[in-house]
Amino acid sequence: MPLSLFRFGPLFAFAALTLVTLFLAGCEAGDVTVRSTARKATGSNIVMPDELRAALEEALPTGQSGGQLPDADEAFLYGVGIGAIQELYVEAYHPREVAMAGLVNLGSQADFSIRSDSGVTLIDGPGGEMEFEEPKGDYYLEWGLHSAYVALHMITSSEQIRRMPQPERETEIFEGYMSLLDGVSRYLPAADAELFRDDVFGFGGMGILIAYEENGIRIREVVRGGPAEEAGLKDGDLITHVNGQRVTGEMSEDLVLGLLRGPVGSLATVMLQREGQTLRRTVSREIVALPSLRGQMVGDVAVIQMAVFSEQSTEEFLEVVRRLRKNEPSSWLLDLRENPGGLKTAAQEIADYVIGQGPILVSAGRNIDDKDTVEAKPNDILLGAPLLVLINGNSASASEILASAIQDNGRGIVIGSTSFGKGSIQTSFDLPNGAMMTVTSGAFFAPSGAPLNKAGVTPNICFTDRTPKAVIDDALATTPNIAALRARSIIAGNMKDKETYRSVCPPSERYTEDDSDLALQLATSPEAYQRILSASSSLSSLR
Repeated sequence: MPLSLFRFGPLFAFAALTLVTLFLAGCEAGDVTVRSTARKATGSNIVMPDELRAALEEALPTGQSGGQLPDADEAFLYGVGIGAIQELYVEAYHPREVAMAGLVNLGSQADFSIRSDSGVTLIDGPGGEMEFEEPKGDYYLEWGLHSAYVALHMITSSEQIRRMPQPERETEIFEGYMSLLDGVSRYLPAADAELFRDDVFGFGGMGILIAYEENGIRIREVVRGGPAEEAGLKDGDLITHVNGQRVTGEMSEDLVLGLLRGPVGSLATVMLQREGQTLRRTVSREIVALPSLRGQMVGDVAVIQMAVFSEQSTEEFLEVVRRLRKNEPSSWLLDLRENPGGLKTAAQEIADYVIGQGPILVSAGRNIDDKDTVEAKPNDILLGAPLLVLINGNSASASEILASAIQDNGRGIVIGSTSFGKGSIQTSFDLPNGAMMTVTSGAFFAPSGAPLNKAGVTPNICFTDRTPKAVIDDALATTPNIAALRARSIIAGNMKDKETYRSVCPPSERYTEDDSDLALQLATSPEAYQRILSASSSLSSLR
């Protein structure tokens, strides 16, 4: 039975519109945009219309295959995956290329040879040679049905594939799709996707930050408003037992976290030591959003350490700034070392509050020449005070957005080592089978237009492989040695020479108190700060 769905033209036009709407609704360009997971859930909000299901079921053949016939849901699933790449991926692929990559990968599990030639899919392997007429156009739903139809032949012809559970077949198909794309795009099977949702949207925990000690686990910090605080736990308490089980510092992290975490709403009885007393408390495990940043005064310098950019980061940042501003700090130090990124929107919002006015971010999708610029509103919550940003080789993504916005607008100086270089925009969404798919849908750039992906942010003053004295002497020189200027001149000459660009100040994973102290020295030297800032004034013009 040749595959042809053109007789369903109006119906598939409706279905295609439905899918595009589902794909693109709410898909803001972001570092990672997780769709349809505003709530923790297994499954998807991509639902097949009844009319489409009827059409797919009519188009699918019937027969005996051990009860493992691909059904309308499987055909729809493959169509969704193909359509996502067709509509969203940063490079253009015809649905034929995507569909064939998936089928080839599935066929490789049982020595099938599969290729496309002159509008026909040719398959040779167990069961002999077969030809399957391909869809005439680029309708991803038709190509999804075509994939299910060819997969059916492999199921009926190969015992090895027939014995594969359907989720495994789906994984092989989607991993074939992913093989066409970059190393960042990915497919997560349903079980892995559920773990991902747990990580993104919280876990059933007590709301404590802990440190391991020989006789138990010490509470470093009780999350404000969390279940531990409500149960009366305090900073410094030593937990010795959880639900009757002894806790020691020699236990593995997984085991300790397994005791502390649990289903939302479940109760944990903890025994703890406080000032020589043994106390017993019952704590309810709840969804806990850990703080993404913390701030403190170190002398006259207000220091803010950001661990990640989350949904709460902007409000947390504003709250910390308002609190620290009461101390009238002489300068601000924003520590983004080891910050892997997170929500792009949080980085944009924080930049909007500190750079005063100017471009925050430049982004582009499939057409690199069609760029979109996000502008800051006139606003500076730091009241113009000197601002330093400390980064290292593990500062990535949203961290790089914020650091480059501050640097390119001349609002402050960046110090440390060249950052990671994660400048891709990714869109993630749930699939109908409960799995999750992530595709790279664009890239973002520094406000000056300098690339961030695989290039990173080069600091104004480089710490890598340099002594504190050398750094300070450099900063106080009549003409400071601005690493970022040298790097930008390289990338301006050749946008692809990112390796040489990064060699100017090699990325370092170093995270030491020495670097923190050095940053504080620069933060308390107005002369050095102004010299560096003035010498860096041409950064925004180097593209």
